[in-house]
Amino acid sequence: MSENKFENVSSVVDSYQQADELFDEILNDSHLSATWQRYHLMGDVMRGETSDVINLDLSSNIASAIANEPTILAPRPSNNVVGKLKAKVVQFAKPFGQMAIAASAAGLMVMGVQQNSADSDVLLPASQVVKTMPFGGIAEPVSLNFQQTSRTSEKQAFIEQQRRFQALLSDHHQQVKLSSVDATSSTQQDKAEESAK
Repeated sequence: MSENKFENVSSVVDSYQQADELFDEILNDSHLSATWQRYHLMGDVMRGETSDVINLDLSSNIASAIANEPTILAPRPSNNVVGKLKAKVVQFAKPFGQMAIAASAAGLMVMGVQQNSADSDVLLPASQVVKTMPFGGIAEPVSLNFQQTSRTSEKQAFIEQQRRFQALLSDHHQQVKLSSVDATSSTQQDKAEESAK
């Protein structure tokens, strides 16, 4: 059907024109008759002249649309042994990677502190800032009359700092060993459970 016929039906519904031959065509054509009903319903809704309940039977149209839908077959899930193994390897190695990153960051920090303390022997005018809380954790008074500590006490503080660092490093190594033993035992338990199945 042409767009012109729909415009003519719309203008007759809106009472803009009179067309007796169009009425005969609407009565004989089911598509134009349905269009005529829809246009009247739309006009009634826009003017607020409809009842509270509109009886539209859409179930047959919906049922036919569903029947015409193509069937989509989903593939069956496969028993992917490689994917499961890969997931377990990632789960096993993840804590080691985290500890390696933490150890690397701590090592870089210590190296930076050592480099900074080695460079601090030569005082430049720009680096003469009053420190209220030094790296060692001992508060120093803020005063122009304050005397610097001697070289021997600085060396002792540095040795103490190195001793604490070595203790932390050995503790870290012990933690790595313990976590690897725990991970190995849990992997062996997983294998035993899988073989029992």
